[in-house]
Amino acid sequence: MPETDESLCYLSPDKLNIHNHLCVLPCGGLSEKDDVKWTEKELEPAVWYLLEGKRVDRMFGGFVFNAISCRKDRYLYPLYMGFGELPDMEDWKEWINTLFRGGENLHALQSLANRPLDVWVSVPYPHHFQEQFGVVNGKMLDFRDEEDRFQAVKWWIDLFMQRWNAEQPVLSHLNFRGFLWARESVDEGDTGLAKRYNAYVKEKGAHSLWLPNYGTYGIVDSSTLGFDVTLVNPNYYGNTPYGMEWIQHTSDFAQIYHTGMQVIFGKGFVYNDVHLLDYLNFGLPEYKRYMTKTLIAYQFPNQTVRTIYEQRFVDYIRIYSFIKGIYAKVNYPGITY
Repeated sequence: MPETDESLCYLSPDKLNIHNHLCVLPCGGLSEKDDVKWTEKELEPAVWYLLEGKRVDRMFGGFVFNAISCRKDRYLYPLYMGFGELPDMEDWKEWINTLFRGGENLHALQSLANRPLDVWVSVPYPHHFQEQFGVVNGKMLDFRDEEDRFQAVKWWIDLFMQRWNAEQPVLSHLNFRGFLWARESVDEGDTGLAKRYNAYVKEKGAHSLWLPNYGTYGIVDSSTLGFDVTLVNPNYYGNTPYGMEWIQHTSDFAQIYHTGMQVIFGKGFVYNDVHLLDYLNFGLPEYKRYMTKTLIAYQFPNQTVRTIYEQRFVDYIRIYSFIKGIYAKVNYPGITY
């Protein structure tokens, strides 16, 4: 615990010269209805603040493409791997093809941008259960071996960078900032790999991004592990045993360990009607100050910025005002702070 208040500070986006307010885009899902195609139409309300369909201001400054699945029943997202066949080399290659697919993802983002936008992409996770990933440099990789796991990650990063460099002239408004570690935790079995992965990311001139849950394994060691950007999820959703005090605990942690924050606005039975307001209210200067003091990633489980714009326009305005640093506290029945 720091001895002075001066040592309490969030991770600032200025420290790494990156754009703030990152919108996380899950690519693929457990079912077909979760498989959102990130087209221009879908991305427009996230790139631009829309009023009556007209572009009136900028919205998010960066976008995180997070691989869930690229082929049916084959999941790159670590938590879902048990629901289908283990992904192999072809699935990892397909993630790159998906990112650069015409009319979607990176190309759709480029078409919407008239300014530089930051881009981050997730690196597929080498699951220990995969014993026959594919042949890299003349060897069939077996992920029971850490060296093979690292060689697979290194191979994929190189492959992605080759494709990015080839297409960069076309993607002129997009700034590639770095890679996302796919898991929300780094347990003992991943510690060595994470350190080597982060070192290699830096060697390629990129930043390493991590989106852990508050209290998860390895979170206090994020800087030691080599992550440049760690943004913490408070695990607060409104209809679970974890109350709004988890936002407070997480923001205290973020200031002590110099990380950033996540804002979660979801749809479904675990999310109540006011959890977004709690996230935004606690970000104000009179509370935890993270609205203007730190790097923030936004996740929208079971919905998109497009559906929020179309179905919950008042919340869309609130998110915009928070991004701009002009949000004012919204009270609601039963509020306790």
